[in-house]
Amino acid sequence: MPHPRHRHMRQAFVAAPDHPIGLRSVPVPEPGAGEVLVRIRVATVCAMTDLNTIRGHHPPHGAAVRGMLPHDLRQQLGRSAEDVSRPFYPPRPFREPAFPAAMGHEAAGEVVALGRDANRPEALVFPGRPLAVGDRVATNRVPGGYGEYAVLSSGNVLPVPDSMTDEEASLLEPLAANYNCLRRCWSIREPASVLVVGQGCQGLLSTQIVRALGARQVVVSEPSAHKRKLALEVGADLALDPGSSPLVAQVDQLTSGRGYDLVVECVGVDETVRAMPFLVRRGGMVAQISAVTQPVTFDYGYVHFKHFMIVPCDYFCAFREISDQLTELLQLIDRRAIDLRRLVSHRFSLDDIATAFDLLDAGPGDEVVKVAIYPGWWPDEPVRPGG
Repeated sequence: MPHPRHRHMRQAFVAAPDHPIGLRSVPVPEPGAGEVLVRIRVATVCAMTDLNTIRGHHPPHGAAVRGMLPHDLRQQLGRSAEDVSRPFYPPRPFREPAFPAAMGHEAAGEVVALGRDANRPEALVFPGRPLAVGDRVATNRVPGGYGEYAVLSSGNVLPVPDSMTDEEASLLEPLAANYNCLRRCWSIREPASVLVVGQGCQGLLSTQIVRALGARQVVVSEPSAHKRKLALEVGADLALDPGSSPLVAQVDQLTSGRGYDLVVECVGVDETVRAMPFLVRRGGMVAQISAVTQPVTFDYGYVHFKHFMIVPCDYFCAFREISDQLTELLQLIDRRAIDLRRLVSHRFSLDDIATAFDLLDAGPGDEVVKVAIYPGWWPDEPVRPGG
C-alpha cells in the first residue's frame, strides 16, 4: 500500500451541476478482489464530456459506467419537462444520485497495489502478462482520474511500453474508443475517401487513424487555422475552413455532389450532426465519435433515402474486450503512424485544475487541443504550467 503519509489524497470533484470543479480530501482506496490501485501520474481532460458534466448535460463518468443515460440525469436534475424525448422515457428511474461526482477518466500512472485475484488470466487485458507493482499503465473507465490514486478492475488497466510517455499513455483511453469505431467501419467496407469534421483531439486522432487504416483521401473540416495546420501535418490531404463558406457547399463542389465514403463526426453539436446526411455518399458510413449530450435535429429519413450506416464507438468497453485492437494500436504508435506527442497543448497541476477548466469553458480556442492535469508528479522535462 502507499506510504503512510498518503493515507489521504486529493481528488477533483463537482458537487452539483453549474458548480465549479474543486478539490477534496478522501481516503486512499484499497483494491478489492480483481482490482488494482494506481498512482495517477497524469490525466487528460475530455473537454466535451467533462465540461458537459459540469453543466449537467452529460452523466458523470462513474454514473455512466454504471448505466446512467442522459434522460436519467435530466430527470434527476428536473430538466426533463421540455425534453422532446420525454414521452419515450423508460418508466424505471436510475436510483443512484449522479452528484457529487469524482472527475477525470483518461489517465496514466503506476501500479502500487494489487487486490486478490487481480492477475486471473481471464481478467487481464493480455492474459499472458500479469500486472506487477511498479508497472506503468494506462487506465480505462476510471472515475476519479483527477486524483492522486484510483482503483480499477484489472481489465481496465493496460501495461504500456517504456517507449511511451505518461502523457501518451493517458491518451490511450480516447484513442482506443476512436480506433474501435473506425476499425469497425473498415470491417464493414473499406472507405477510399474520408471527411473528418472537427480537429480537436479526437478529430486529430481520427485523421491519423483513417490514414493508417488505408484511406486514400483524407479531408478535414476545422475553423481553427492552427488545428487545420496540425491536421495537414499529421496526415490530412486537405483542410477546409467551415467559416469561409458552408461545409455542405464545399463538399458538394469537391465531390461533384457525391459526398464521402466515410464521414467522421468529432464535434457533437446540432450544426455538425445535422449536416451528416448531406456530407456522406449514398451507401456510405457516418462514424459518430463525439459524445452528443443534448437532443439534436437530424433528418433521419436520409438513412432510408441514402442508405448510409451510422457506426458508434464503444467508449465503455473494457480494454480486455479489444485487446487485439490495442496490440494493433501500440504497433501503430511505435512506428509513429499515430503520433500522440503533439496533442497535449496545455498542462496544469491539480491545484490549478479550476484554471484549466476556465480556459476550456471560455471556448476551444485556436491552439487548445488537449489539456493535461498533473496531480503532483510532473514530467522529467520542465513544463510551464498552462502551456
